[in-house]
Amino acid sequence: GRADSEQTAKTEAVAQIARYFQTSVNANLKTSIQSVTSGDSISETTSVVNDVDVQSQVDLFAVEYTEPYYFNKEKKWYCVAYIEREKAWNQYQPTVENAKTEFYSMKKNADTESDPLIKCSLYGKSWNSGKKFLEKLEYARILNSQKERAYSDDRKTVSEIPALIAGEKEKCTLYLDVKGDWGNVISSSLSKTLSDQGFKISKNPKEANYTAHTEVENNAIGNDPIQVQPSLDLKIVSRTGKTVFANQTKSEKKTIAYTLENAQKKSYPILAEECEKSISAELSKLLGN
Repeated sequence: GRADSEQTAKTEAVAQIARYFQTSVNANLKTSIQSVTSGDSISETTSVVNDVDVQSQVDLFAVEYTEPYYFNKEKKWYCVAYIEREKAWNQYQPTVENAKTEFYSMKKNADTESDPLIKCSLYGKSWNSGKKFLEKLEYARILNSQKERAYSDDRKTVSEIPALIAGEKEKCTLYLDVKGDWGNVISSSLSKTLSDQGFKISKNPKEANYTAHTEVENNAIGNDPIQVQPSLDLKIVSRTGKTVFANQTKSEKKTIAYTLENAQKKSYPILAEECEKSISAELSKLLGN
């Protein structure tokens, strides 16, 4: 580090180490996650170190400093920051182990769940935990690559999670039961939305593992003209009768017409669009999409 003051030279020196970690870890982690998920269209954003928490992050790895010295000719202070790998590993290993324990705990919860949709959700949570674990391993690889190799089987276990999620989604067959629709607008929209989230839509309720019980209400007021502000109440129920997902969406826009049919014709597409956004967002979060 080179600066006008002794302390700033030390700060700049440790910032150089942090930038090295940031560049290396972010690049390796992003490549690793994209490789694990095996999809060209998948984009994972990683952010490990930033200028705000440089000092706190790097202190974790036992940063040491040479004695700062002043170079009269340049009127600048100089200082070298360095890390002894073995010492840093001994200090950092508990962090890796904690991340590993958290990941396997979440994965165990998913492994023991029988309901496919809930299992997907739990695997999604374990996948997020696994990515944090991979982040710790990337730091560990830079600190001490030899010690980090001991976690190769754990890396493989994390890499299997997306495939496990995909396998459970294959079991998520769903029957749509929609009441109060108009012109099949809501049914068509729901079918597409749920299909995009991984559900396989079945026309036979006996062949489906889930039923999407859906009720659409006009919430009509008046008669001539008539005002509607439709709403949707969705509950996805398993064969055992357990509600595994629920969503309530009410159109933000009020529609006025002189007949109920015209009011529905105008308002239902609006409701369908709002439901698509709301349901997609909630299911994506639930399923780890």
